[in-house]
Amino acid sequence: MPPEEMTPRRRNRRNEILEVAGELFARHGVDAVTTRRIAQAVGISQPSLYAHFASLQQIQDEVAAEAFARLEQAISSADGESPETQLEKAVRGYFDFGLSHPYAYRIAFMVEYPADKPDPADPSVSAFFQTDHPGPRASEHLCRIVGLNRPDLSAKAVIMRSQSLWASLHGLVSLLLARPAFPWGEKQELVDEHSRLACKMVFD
Repeated sequence: MPPEEMTPRRRNRRNEILEVAGELFARHGVDAVTTRRIAQAVGISQPSLYAHFASLQQIQDEVAAEAFARLEQAISSADGESPETQLEKAVRGYFDFGLSHPYAYRIAFMVEYPADKPDPADPSVSAFFQTDHPGPRASEHLCRIVGLNRPDLSAKAVIMRSQSLWASLHGLVSLLLARPAFPWGEKQELVDEHSRLACKMVFD
């Protein structure tokens, strides 16, 4: 049933399933979470869950898409402002999203897929490559912002610079989420310093 045809009650239940599933994925890992476990956590039967989602893979894909949509919004929040401001706010938005929504960030970026499963980057098996998915859109927003700040670079160089920037931001967020007990410096100061260096990297 297309989302626009759902009743409010059905839509609310669907959203509840996605929220609970995301929390379970982040807490226990994707491989440890089954549709039965999700249904139990929501308080419904497994057949009732299948009335909303055809498979566990569909739930995983939609949880990830929702996370990417939040990230896309965070990166593009300064559209229309100066290139420098857009860059600064995109970097800040990335950190704010990742550290304020850890379960969503984990399911979008930190899920490991066993070698015996299909490659999640394969367009034939991944919802990530469906038309208008927020994941590629988030990447395109960051690439556009880098291009605005570096009009002297070729299109290929802009892509390389924006992907390097993304990797740098992801590195700190994933470390802070995966190793919270490590003796990091004061977290906000660390984020501030990394933000400064990340923005500087664009102009290097």
